[in-house]
Amino acid sequence: MKFLTTIFVSVLLFGTNLMSANFGTTNTRTDAMINGKSVASVTVLTPVEIVKMSKELTTIKIKGFRLENYPQMVVRDMKRGEVYVEFPNENEELASKSFTIIKKYEDAYGEIWHEVEGEFTINSAAITNDTDTLIKQAQKTYEQTCSMCHGLHKAKDFTVNQWPHQVESMMTEIPLEKPIKELIIKYLQHNAADAK
Repeated sequence: MKFLTTIFVSVLLFGTNLMSANFGTTNTRTDAMINGKSVASVTVLTPVEIVKMSKELTTIKIKGFRLENYPQMVVRDMKRGEVYVEFPNENEELASKSFTIIKKYEDAYGEIWHEVEGEFTINSAAITNDTDTLIKQAQKTYEQTCSMCHGLHKAKDFTVNQWPHQVESMMTEIPLEKPIKELIIKYLQHNAADAK
């Protein structure tokens, strides 16, 4: 009995620790706000840590990488340029101040990268914990939209960095609305040859 009680307490404590860190994914492109003012956009299918959530607004933490010389864009990592956050070009100073630098790196080309994290407020409706359903919706959108003109490529046919250009090159044939195009690109990037 003592053994079973120990296992139960361990499972309970382990489960509590898992629940204390709450993570989600953005289900659409959404405004990132600081002090109630929109400063940037968070792209669809961006992983976020939920710091504080209410019915209307949620404070999130985003981690990623940015080039020292171009702080307006935060991406997944130094090699895979999946966009997480975009600031308007005129907001370079605000972009620099909105993220805390965790560490600096130099890539093979001599470019300096910052590993960063930042907190923003977004609309609570823009977050989901059901990433699998969102990925399935994105896959269906890709299959229905892109099979009208040609055979579908497998997501693993290209890398994370190659997919945006591949999708953009098709826009002369069938121009897509920005939210649909972004969802397709993000789906393909999440399943690309070098996604893992």
